[in-house]
Amino acid sequence: MSLYPLVKVLIRILYKIMFKITIVGKENVPKEGNGVLCCNHISNFDPLTMAVYLGRLPRYIAKKELFNNKIFGALLRNMQAFPIDRQTVMDMKAFKTAINVLKGGELLGIFAEGTRVKEGEEKAAKAGVAMFALKGDAPVIPVAISGNYKFRSEVRIEFGEPITLEEYRGTKITTAMMEEITEKIMGKVQGMKVKL
Repeated sequence: MSLYPLVKVLIRILYKIMFKITIVGKENVPKEGNGVLCCNHISNFDPLTMAVYLGRLPRYIAKKELFNNKIFGALLRNMQAFPIDRQTVMDMKAFKTAINVLKGGELLGIFAEGTRVKEGEEKAAKAGVAMFALKGDAPVIPVAISGNYKFRSEVRIEFGEPITLEEYRGTKITTAMMEEITEKIMGKVQGMKVKL
């Protein structure tokens, strides 16, 4: 049995006490059908925050080390997250799972920078988001998280308009193309971030 409905209620209550959450553009996330949620990453809270404020549960790709903790790992699995080995050039199991998620009409959540990035820092995004979107025939929804998760601080999540990538479909996927798409998506994400 999924704990998602219970976790959703409990986390929202906890967040109401701890933070001031603002959600913008929720209507840009499709109510049905697939999509890749491509988000910047400022905290380990990010996946939970996005999951509990959407009507649908995204399937997150999470670094495999997070599954080593029995309790947290069990929670992640119950929330339908799946692990990826960041030490390998291409984790084929994670890649196939991600494509199957999209082909099954679900939402895939990915933090393209691959790790948390603090305010003011920069980190090159990985091109996997482009590959997933193209192979899974899915639009990309850019997501920007602004603020921090300090007690009673403001946290703002903005869901941008879907990027269809139609101009790239039907052509050979190259490294240059994936980098171009990733730069385009992350440009949208960065453009939506605000100072709080």
